[in-house]
Amino acid sequence: MKRAALPLLLALSAGTARADDALPIPAPRRPWHGSLGAGGSLLATGARGDGTRFDLAADLKPRSRFGALVAWRAFDGDHRGLLTGGVVYEAGAARPRLVLDLHADAGLDLDNVRPLVGGGLRTTITVIAPLAVQLDTGALLVVDGVEGTRLQIYTSALLGARF
Repeated sequence: MKRAALPLLLALSAGTARADDALPIPAPRRPWHGSLGAGGSLLATGARGDGTRFDLAADLKPRSRFGALVAWRAFDGDHRGLLTGGVVYEAGAARPRLVLDLHADAGLDLDNVRPLVGGGLRTTITVIAPLAVQLDTGALLVVDGVEGTRLQIYTSALLGARF
């Protein structure tokens, strides 16, 4: 009988737990993260014909889902390309392997020295850390008067590093 009384006594003496009694657990801080990439791009539309060119891109997110992006797009031996900078937002992630970023860009068409704005979606797949493949698709509106304004639609595959 004594053996059964002890657990019963402990159960009766225990109080109820409430969420306000618990100590607050601070949210983990996100580390600085970003990526660097270089590769090829395919231009679906734009002046001077469609074609394949090169792309370079880098982004940095300081302890946040928001960050900055710098890219040199659609350049080769005959074209100086498009220089862009802008904001990037990490729309989704299955870390450490998959990251989906939305980006908004503004910059210059270096061939004609004309302003441009646009944006796109970039998917980063980490193969073996830090080696990653970046697939970027977007559209840039190059403003060049009434008749020269064009929409540059591109897709690129970059090989790079994710940190």
